[in-house]
Amino acid sequence: MGWGVGLAAVALLGIAAGFALARRGGQLGLAANVLERRMEGMSKELDRRLVDLDRRLYLGLDSVQLAQAQAGDVAADVRERVATVTGIAQQVLDHARDLARLEDLLRPPQARGAFGEVLLEHLLAQGLPEGCWRTQYVFRSGARVDAVLVLDGWLVPVDSKFPLDAFARMAAAGEGEAARALHRRAFVRDARRHVEAIADKYIRQDEGTFDFAMCYLPSEAVYYEFLREDPPGESPFRSALARRVFPVSPATFYAYLLSIGVGLRGLKVEANARRMLDALAALHGDLERFQSDFEVVGKHLGNARTRWEDAARRLDRVGDRLAEASDSAGRTASPAASMDPAGAEPEPGLEPETEPAPGLEPAPGLEPEPGLEPQPGRGPEPTAEALRETG
Repeated sequence: MGWGVGLAAVALLGIAAGFALARRGGQLGLAANVLERRMEGMSKELDRRLVDLDRRLYLGLDSVQLAQAQAGDVAADVRERVATVTGIAQQVLDHARDLARLEDLLRPPQARGAFGEVLLEHLLAQGLPEGCWRTQYVFRSGARVDAVLVLDGWLVPVDSKFPLDAFARMAAAGEGEAARALHRRAFVRDARRHVEAIADKYIRQDEGTFDFAMCYLPSEAVYYEFLREDPPGESPFRSALARRVFPVSPATFYAYLLSIGVGLRGLKVEANARRMLDALAALHGDLERFQSDFEVVGKHLGNARTRWEDAARRLDRVGDRLAEASDSAGRTASPAASMDPAGAEPEPGLEPETEPAPGLEPAPGLEPEPGLEPQPGRGPEPTAEALRETG
């Protein structure tokens, strides 16, 4: 708007100057023309500037409206997020009340012990293969431990019933108060007494246990108090290690279980590999025995084939001899065998019935060769013994 006021001021100055010139020079018409032209130019410039100002105002209004719409969307999103956060906060409060009720339920030592046993069993089921742990194991003395780890036939006792009364009182006391130090000493005293009971009741090497046991602590905060040295150089953890009792928290115990599980699986793989090697060795022995028997059978078959071939050759020779004997018998047969005893010729069409020697019957279809008929008066017919000798 400042530049519009400036233009108006310039116009007024121009008008005043024109009147002054008109008075001084007496040329009022010329000055009026000049002033009119100037006023027309200023009017056009003013119109152009007003149009530009309107356009800018319109664009600025659109930007303002867009910003207002975006601000409305952001406000709606903020309201939704606030409602979500409010719901989550209410859920947290509900969970806090549930935890408070759970704390009230677990206030008795028996309830805490049962809850610790449930957590311990859950960790064992997650970290170890099935069959590598047992719960509520009873020794010959009647002592019952919460769980044992079964490692290649040996047992690792695990106790989960740790007294938490002194720890609860120590946690409730403020920092730097004398009551906290008093409850801390009570906590250390209870921890050492519990470790002594674990070592005396559960480390039984004559019943197959290792020379150490584990004390499962249900909270990382309790485990921290076990580790903390107050005064320096003294802590329940050191006392427990001296008695071969290893305190573990849920996190460290799970890590131990994973390491033990990997080792157990490695032992199973080794056992399976050993059984496979034994089976392969037995199979190798069976194969060697089968090979030996197969070679013996091959030798027997070779000997049988050799004897069969020898017998076949002998049979061929016997067949050849029989054929030769049959041919000889046919050639030396007497024509008198085909006549009657009086020497009369047989009637036409009647063949003589002669009986060949036993075993020397001619083969079917063999006829005596022409010109080899027996001549009258040659002598007696050869016997079967003579024929066999000639054969």
